[in-house]
Amino acid sequence: MNSYPESSRISLRAYLLFFIITTAQIGVGGASFQRKIYKMVGQDSWITVLLAGLFCHLVVIAMFSFLKKYPGKDLYGIQKEAFGKWLGGVMSFLYVSYLVLIALTIIRNYAEIVQTWIFPDMPPWFLALMILALTLYGALGGIKVIVGIGFISILIITFEMLLFYYPLQYADWGYLLPVLNHSPQEFLKGTEQISFSVVGFELLMFVFPFIRDTKKAPRYAHFAIVFTTVTYLIYMLTALVYFSGGQLIHTIWPTLTLLKIVEFPFIERVEYITVSLYLIGILPNVMLYVWAASRGIPKMSPLKERGSLYLVVAILFVICTFFSSRLEIKQLNEIAGKVSMYMAFVYPLLLSMFLLFKKKTVQPGNGGGSR
Repeated sequence: MNSYPESSRISLRAYLLFFIITTAQIGVGGASFQRKIYKMVGQDSWITVLLAGLFCHLVVIAMFSFLKKYPGKDLYGIQKEAFGKWLGGVMSFLYVSYLVLIALTIIRNYAEIVQTWIFPDMPPWFLALMILALTLYGALGGIKVIVGIGFISILIITFEMLLFYYPLQYADWGYLLPVLNHSPQEFLKGTEQISFSVVGFELLMFVFPFIRDTKKAPRYAHFAIVFTTVTYLIYMLTALVYFSGGQLIHTIWPTLTLLKIVEFPFIERVEYITVSLYLIGILPNVMLYVWAASRGIPKMSPLKERGSLYLVVAILFVICTFFSSRLEIKQLNEIAGKVSMYMAFVYPLLLSMFLLFKKKTVQPGNGGGSR
């Protein structure tokens, strides 16, 4: 196992980006995103999933445009070089706060799922402690350990999609009609609602310095987004054709509810197994965000990377104890959704345009120096 902090000698093959981005994108948001989108665009919700996937591709293209120009540097290093020490430090602080916010939202949402579906009397602080203990163990192992857990997570996600065969036997495909019955503004609002569920690709800005064969990185990053888009499309279409509109609006976790009808001779309540396996699904998700956040703190303070990792975990545990009601968690989700739209989608696009503008305006010899 690699010691923490990780040395510059650690490198990853480009194909591992597929597992990193996929596991970062497909997490706890996959259990409930259908209901939110349906409120905006109804039966056209599946189109919104495709639009969100397209936007992810565009942002990843923008990310590669500046990551390749700063080899060996992650977002924190790029911001310092682009904006200077102080402003770059402020931007790094904001992004660390965003990463902590997303990790917090994932943990608290999963704790709520466990309380609702399996252990209603279990205190949320205990669930948060359990998740954060596993997160700390994985993050101390380094990025390679996290990728290994992510591989197992992908297997679980694939198995879960196969189980949708059972609810599809009762599908009413007429629920998808009429098609394209909403305005472009409504589709954009629907895309905003799914923003929290598809974020995770922005972690590319922290993992890229570890990639060995960088020329192959774009193909695997885009392949990961295609896989995520297809996965969420299956989730969305299955919910649309199984539930009526009224049912879907009042179903908080459509994905888990779909699995309630699955029965095997040896297992009656499959959704209990699914909720339990969801832990393995969200673990690499939380690990990646905590790992990325802990790498930014040493660049803004004298704290070392190991110490910053403990600090992030402690902050997450303390904040988790403040969210107890469904209303508070709902407000947390709304805040995380809005912030993620700007930090994962808008900011990388603005940063790429700024760096392009800076490159064109700062020409060699402008200082009147030597040749």
